[in-house]
Amino acid sequence: MPLTYNTQQVLSWDELLESINNGASHPDETQWAIYRYLKENYKNEGSVMSRTLLAAYMKLHVNEPSLINSLMLGIAAKVSEEYPDFRFPQFLKAWGYKGNLRNQDKERQTSKDGRTYLALVERVERALQSYLLHHPEEKHEDCNLIVSMYAVKVFEKISDGKKRRYVKLVAANGSEFIADSHQFPCKPWEICGRLFDVLTRVSRQGKERASEIVVSKKRVDEVFSTQVGYVDGIDESHNHVHIYNAQSQHFVAEKSTLSTQPSIQNISNGSFVHFCPIIANGDHFKSAAIIRILNKDEGRKAFGMYEAEITFVNRQEQFIRYAITQDIRPTNEGTISKEGFATIAAISNEDKQKIAVGKHVWLLLFLKRGKEGTKRNHVAEISIHKYDNL
Repeated sequence: MPLTYNTQQVLSWDELLESINNGASHPDETQWAIYRYLKENYKNEGSVMSRTLLAAYMKLHVNEPSLINSLMLGIAAKVSEEYPDFRFPQFLKAWGYKGNLRNQDKERQTSKDGRTYLALVERVERALQSYLLHHPEEKHEDCNLIVSMYAVKVFEKISDGKKRRYVKLVAANGSEFIADSHQFPCKPWEICGRLFDVLTRVSRQGKERASEIVVSKKRVDEVFSTQVGYVDGIDESHNHVHIYNAQSQHFVAEKSTLSTQPSIQNISNGSFVHFCPIIANGDHFKSAAIIRILNKDEGRKAFGMYEAEITFVNRQEQFIRYAITQDIRPTNEGTISKEGFATIAAISNEDKQKIAVGKHVWLLLFLKRGKEGTKRNHVAEISIHKYDNL
């Protein structure tokens, strides 16, 4: 015998199968039977069972707003969050979203104790966003709540008397989140220097936060712009690689992030690199994600060098004075001086004996902050050779 429309009874599996087999004779009762069984068992009996029952419901589904349709939509959202192999967008299309929604489905509900619950539409949208996060092949660019972010660093903080690890994430637009390391699908020491796709939520306090996090299938340079930089120091004590670009901006890359990329593990002081600037809005600290190492000639041409004339040489104290003979490129960090001093150590050994007053050279030059805090010309390399098209 089929269930009556308003019964609260949950059928056994065999009883449910019998009801489904004869569902055409009593579609309303069978839909309610499927709903109650799924509500009770979807977490326990796996994805295949849940998807099978949802498919059985859809065969009886009437394309119009109704209480049973709304309840089944809510169950489908829960199944989607529980089982990533359930193709939720396809279910929504077949169900008739959003044409079959009732007015009540769009309103938040308040319980007897005064607690407010999300509207059905909000729960469905959240489940859909979560689905898209875990299925990037289905073009989650359409969901503006999913953001690709770079893990800049992992740090520890005492919270409620316990030491916890947190992660600083930065997006290409400069937005920044601090997320608990437990939210990541990898070990804390595997997080830094990787790109993640982050599903964001707005908290009850009105603050945007990271809700779900997965490893992104994109490359960092697909999300962030790239620049050419010069490595001017590797600080082993702080695990930092110091990089300057042609605009004299100073960036810091975490040396530990290089271990996952064999092609850049042999980075050294004086290397030219392609890197992505990772800059959080309002943060003076500029991070970098190193993409690859350039050969010297390619790096010098891409970075840009200044042609200059040597006006004084002091071999005893190992320095020269120079005068730049071309227009100065503007920078955001200050003004490069036409004249300055440079150490002879910046010249290769084979060229040191060639320097003389009146000699024309090429300078790899950018502004660098000194110990007193002032940014001045810093000559990292001096070359006697003529580089065309610089």
